[in-house]
Amino acid sequence: MPSPLAALFGLVSHLLDRSRDHFRDVRPGSGAVAFGLVVLVTAATTLGIVGLGVAFDATIDTEITVDNPDRPSESTCERFGDDDDSVFAEQCDQPERIEANVGEELRSATGGYLGYGLIGVPIWWVVFSVVLHAGARLAGGTGSVGDSFVIAGWAIAAELLRLVAGVAAIWYALATTTVEGTTIEAIANEVVAAISTMQGPLLAVSAVVLAIQWVLVVGGLESAHDLERDTAGAVAGLFAVLGFLMAAI
Repeated sequence: MPSPLAALFGLVSHLLDRSRDHFRDVRPGSGAVAFGLVVLVTAATTLGIVGLGVAFDATIDTEITVDNPDRPSESTCERFGDDDDSVFAEQCDQPERIEANVGEELRSATGGYLGYGLIGVPIWWVVFSVVLHAGARLAGGTGSVGDSFVIAGWAIAAELLRLVAGVAAIWYALATTTVEGTTIEAIANEVVAAISTMQGPLLAVSAVVLAIQWVLVVGGLESAHDLERDTAGAVAGLFAVLGFLMAAI
C-alpha cells in the first residue's frame, strides 16, 4: 500500500500531466480562448465589486449625521446666502447636517472602483504574461510571448474562485456582525474588524487558487516553452510564493 506522501506525489504528477496535455490540445486558437477567459474574469470582477456594494447595503442599516455635501461652506453662505440673486441662496437654505445611511453610502463608494475592475484584470494579465515570459526565457524556455499570454490567461481564470469566495466571505462576515458605531470612523473600524475574521478562510482559498495556478503554469511551461518539469515547477513556484505573500499582506 503506497504511503500518503507517495499518493500525494502521484496525484500532483497526474495533474501536471493533465495540465501539460491540456495546453498541447488547445494550441490551435488558444490565444482567442485565453483572451475570452480574461474578458470573463474582468466582467466577473466588475460584478464582484457591484456585489460588494450590495453586501454593504444589505447588511449595514445604520444612519449617522454627516455634513450636507450639497450645502456650500459656512463662509460662502455668510457672504452670499442672503442675496436672492446669488446661485448659492437656495443651496444655503439646506440644512448643514443630514442623516445618511452608511450601507447606501458604502455601496455608492464601491461604485467608484468599477473602473479598476474593468482595467485592473487586463493590466495584471499583461504584466503577469511579460514577467512569466521573462522568467521562462531565463530558465531556457523556447516558447513565444504569445504562449506566455495564453498560460497567464488560463492561470488568471482560477481567480474566479477567489473572487466568489471573497465576496461570499465578506457578505457573511457583515451579516453576522452588529454595527453599532455612531461615526463613520467607528463604523469603518467595526467593518474592518468583521472582515478580518475571514482572513484565515480567505488565505486557505488563496492557497488553493495558487495551487491550481501553479499546476496550470507548470503544464503550460512544459508544453509551450519545452522546459523540464523541475525547472517549470521552480519558475511557477516563485510566482506562487510571491502571490501568497501578496494575499497575506
